Amino acid sequence: MSMLEDIKAAEAAAVDARKDATVSARNLLHDSEVKANNQAKTIIGTAREAAKAAISDADAKARQKAQALMEQRAGEERNSAEKARQQLPKAVAYIVEKVVI
Repeated sequence: MSMLEDIKAAEAAAVDARKDATVSARNLLHDSEVKANNQAKTIIGTAREAAKAAISDADAKARQKAQALMEQRAGEERNSAEKARQQLPKAVAYIVEKVVI
């Protein structure tokens, strides 16, 4: 082989190596993108589930507080009604006294 043929063969090998490197780089980039997208989907799914759980927990706590507040208000209303019933005889007597006089 002559020196010229050796140079041409080396250049051809360099071109082939460059093509192989380009293909390998593209494949690596594609694989990395796929892997990153899959990881992102997993993270997003986990975050959504965590958000749903947090919302559900907050809703349950809010319902418990609302129920407790309603029970407290109902108790206060019963107490007010009982106090009003206790004052009813006095109120009737006052009205009767004012009407009769």
